[in-house]
Amino acid sequence: MAWSPVPSAGDYWKLLNMHTMKTTPYLDRREFLRLSACLIGGLTLYPQSGWAASQSDVPALRLERLSTGANVCRWFRFPRRDSAEHFNNYIPESEATLMAELGLKHVRLCIQPRVLMGRTDGSVIVERAQQVEAALRRFHRAGLAVVVDIHNEDRNDELNPEWQNAFLKFWSTLASRLSAFDPDLTVLEIINEPVFRGRESEWDALNARLAAAIRQSAPQHTIMTTGPNWGGIDGLKRLTVLPDKNVVYSFHCYDPFPFTHQGATWSSEEVKPLRGVPYPSSPEAVAPLLAGLEAHPGSRRMIERYGNEHWNKAKLAARFKEGIEWGARHGVPLYCGEFGVFPPHANPEHRANWFRDFGQVLAEHRIGWSVWGWDEGFGLSRRYVDGQPVVDQVVARALGLKAA
Repeated sequence: MAWSPVPSAGDYWKLLNMHTMKTTPYLDRREFLRLSACLIGGLTLYPQSGWAASQSDVPALRLERLSTGANVCRWFRFPRRDSAEHFNNYIPESEATLMAELGLKHVRLCIQPRVLMGRTDGSVIVERAQQVEAALRRFHRAGLAVVVDIHNEDRNDELNPEWQNAFLKFWSTLASRLSAFDPDLTVLEIINEPVFRGRESEWDALNARLAAAIRQSAPQHTIMTTGPNWGGIDGLKRLTVLPDKNVVYSFHCYDPFPFTHQGATWSSEEVKPLRGVPYPSSPEAVAPLLAGLEAHPGSRRMIERYGNEHWNKAKLAARFKEGIEWGARHGVPLYCGEFGVFPPHANPEHRANWFRDFGQVLAEHRIGWSVWGWDEGFGLSRRYVDGQPVVDQVVARALGLKAA
């Protein structure tokens, strides 16, 4: 690969990968800065805004490690078994190594608050914390960074002042424990997908309090936060940026919804009857579906609208641009913490099209990502075959990972 004054999209990560493959899987900060010196003009949030002018203090090595990842959904979020065996061995050393071999550089470890936190007093459940810490060490040994995601999904809790105060105490204690872990390998994500609909300013206030508590206990670690309204791009645009400069700003994206959630029984009534929704979309592409939706007028209207919107790579790029411009305006790094497609009723070819376009747009704007999920549907969907973990090859290949 030829060196150029301004690398093209994707060259930065390729050059780093070439270097690490020839030498060592890790770079110390001095070596990373040396390697990056001739590239810094091209490391951008979007083509008009370089990191040289950024207001962020997040080390470049940490951002590089956030470039490719997967959510670990079932270890500490909704454990299928409440047992020591589950919490100690859900992902063994060999599986963590496989994750790195596939091309992942980090995991987003989803932790349901009630699994780790005393609900009323905000205490950290010591035995469970020790198991979380053992999981971090296991991933780190495999060369994987970890985003510690406190994955709240209780909307009543997040609005309850008593719970908020307990959560503040919880994060202060947890961050103190996690401060012992390498800050280049451990990112602290405040909370998953806050909603605060109609009360968005309350999230700004709580977010600032939580970030301050974490920073006091973990002065060197990068914090990750997100906007209200389910942590999407629209919520990000409403978020007040924190005064702390060692922060990554996350958003989740499952657009376009009629494609990514087709047939999802827990979602809206309109998507439940959908089958075989194509991507890219056009009126011609969706026309064969309309006759079968006569009994579901809401679903039919949704699909007609989806076809008329012409969802493709350019449309995804336009959607991301809203968040990218917000990040560039504030000089902060962005990260896509969740994305994926519900697979049972989606054509594999169309899933591949979507994941390829989605991943390419993120790469072109140097936005790191974590697919949902490693061990749950929508993404890599790891399962065991003859005792060996395998992933969805359609998704892995479309995202530029190795298939297994």
